[in-house]
Amino acid sequence: MQVPASVRAGGAFLALALTLMIMLGLAILQEGWNVPFEITNRRLLILVAVIILGAFATQRKDQAGSRTQVIALVVGVGLIVISMLIPQSTLYTLQQWWIALYAVMALLCALVLRRASLPSS
Repeated sequence: MQVPASVRAGGAFLALALTLMIMLGLAILQEGWNVPFEITNRRLLILVAVIILGAFATQRKDQAGSRTQVIALVVGVGLIVISMLIPQSTLYTLQQWWIALYAVMALLCALVLRRASLPSS
């Protein structure tokens, strides 16, 4: 039996929310509060990699790993490696509270999608 698409999408949103909060926490510790948050091409590649990994990391306990999961892992790790090799350029800036808001919205999306995939009793 395959993992439902809603659970995969929920995992992707959950991973995105967690990563955004980690990025925000690191930015606050390094630069301080209420400093503009720079969205760079490196950060975007890392977020895309996390979305891919979050979507394909979900599996049932009795299910063996599949070729698709291994390919998704390789693609995700490859994107992270590429993000470290490309020159960093700022694409746009946001206030830090926007990142927190995006993380909360991603968490809510994850909860709604995962809740929708639960069987009705």
